Amino acid sequence: MKYSELEIERRWLVHDDKLPDLSELKAKVLTDLYIADSRLRLRKEESSIGTKYKLCKKYGKTSDICEPITNIYLSDIEYSSLSKMEGIKVIRHRYYFPYNGVEMSINVGKGIPTILEAEFKTEAEALAFMPPEFSAKEVSGSTEYEVASLAPHA
Repeated sequence: MKYSELEIERRWLVHDDKLPDLSELKAKVLTDLYIADSRLRLRKEESSIGTKYKLCKKYGKTSDICEPITNIYLSDIEYSSLSKMEGIKVIRHRYYFPYNGVEMSINVGKGIPTILEAEFKTEAEALAFMPPEFSAKEVSGSTEYEVASLAPHA
């Protein structure tokens, strides 16, 4: 894990009826391919400013809110080649929601629950954070609410 960085992230289910107006928020469309028999995710990010491609390796959680990850940014040709691999594809809309100095994201996909998430610089900052009132149950440490786990049901 020499070249990994620590992702510190908290995640919550939401009360869908209390969400802000998503049409007013900055957004991206994420197309993820969870590559079979691996901890690899191939991602295409589409936004109003263009398209990015990346391959992510997740090494497994070290706590409920921390996980070492490595991202490699790809060209469109590299993405096209890797996208032929076997796996489960999930398409989600990610809306960016600024709240109390933290840029949160609201992830909405067909067949999967809406998840609110935020990344932090330190565990102390993450643990001290109080989410907005439309958040519901915290699922940060629940593997059944990771997109890779939800993907077979999407």
